[in-house]
Amino acid sequence: MTSMTNYIIEPLAPLVFRSGKPFGSQASAADVIFPLPSAAAGLIRATSINQKQANMDEHSVADVANQSYQQVLSIKSTGPYLARFDESLQHVEILIPKPADALYFEAKKDNDKKRETVAEAQLVRLMPKPLDADCGSDLPDGLLPVQMHEPIKGKPKPGPTYWTLDHLKKWQSGNPIDVNTLQREGVSQLPIDLRTHVAIDGKSKASKTGQLFQTASFDFGYTKTEGESTDGRSIWKDHRLGFVIQTDQKLDEDMVTFGGERRLSKFSPIDSLDSFYDDSLDELLNKINNANGFRLTFLTPCIFANGYLPAWLDVTTKKGTLPNTAATVNLTACAIDKWQPVSGWDSILWKPKAVRKAVSSGSVYWFTLDSKLSLSDIESLVHHVWSDDSQDKRDGFGSAIIAPWQLDS
Repeated sequence: MTSMTNYIIEPLAPLVFRSGKPFGSQASAADVIFPLPSAAAGLIRATSINQKQANMDEHSVADVANQSYQQVLSIKSTGPYLARFDESLQHVEILIPKPADALYFEAKKDNDKKRETVAEAQLVRLMPKPLDADCGSDLPDGLLPVQMHEPIKGKPKPGPTYWTLDHLKKWQSGNPIDVNTLQREGVSQLPIDLRTHVAIDGKSKASKTGQLFQTASFDFGYTKTEGESTDGRSIWKDHRLGFVIQTDQKLDEDMVTFGGERRLSKFSPIDSLDSFYDDSLDELLNKINNANGFRLTFLTPCIFANGYLPAWLDVTTKKGTLPNTAATVNLTACAIDKWQPVSGWDSILWKPKAVRKAVSSGSVYWFTLDSKLSLSDIESLVHHVWSDDSQDKRDGFGSAIIAPWQLDS
């Protein structure tokens, strides 16, 4: 397997990633989205062309079967992942979308000393669990509903949108996480910059009366943290946010344009990055085989041929053979917050891409094994990109972390 090189993107200006909604005169936080894997793949391919690592002749755009065009599309990448780093880039920390099997709750708890009821923030685990005998659902046959591990009286509340990689590993292993620690070390929301612009008359070069519009973008010059600013405003920190992309291309440090409006970012290779796995492959294999099951937590949106269902699973039985292995598995349950629209602009063919539905990042799938996995199976699965289409795989749609999971009897 080709080794992947890590690159970090340090935004030098607020970055624009539009959601695809109709453009209007007023902007909001909903008008900017986390960059899709295709945006990262486009950046890597454009940089490869600029640095003469890939060729794109003038006839490639007109002929999609052209060899140089296909060579560019064959460049693989994964990400982008949200990253937090200091100015020296000595420590780059990956931040992961909140898994869909975690729910923030404001639960009520009796305080016997003060004889009153107080609200307490909790992190509730969701897991596959059969319904009671007198209950039913409209879930597809063969799938278990995802329910709270323990019933709690209260209501959902907002919380950190991005977790540290260490917190996700702890959560996947079944250990509890302190909400206060998560709020302090995670990221509740990405900082949004709203700018007001004015239309310019082409002849007079003066502004047009009453023609104002706004744009929204990610401003990663600072991070927003709870409880550190007395008046609730954003404050400057000694670290910044950016993106990490992994690719099989060997590229040099460069200045690049990432996102819309050609905003500049610094593009640099980094020597090391925290591993997605603490266990060795042997240890991971033994844990999954002993548990007779595993879970997938998606780090990037994933595009399946059958909506939420991978093409290698039977639609009726939810049984199938894992890609690149001989192991047969059963899909037990899945937790998906909502489907994510995937579109964009093809800068090579110079036309808009068709809108598709993707399983959102943070989604969790649970599988049980019909047969044991081998070491070669694990070596393939930890690097596997789970989308069905080969081009979507090369673009990085469907990057995930695999972890052992056991179905409660």
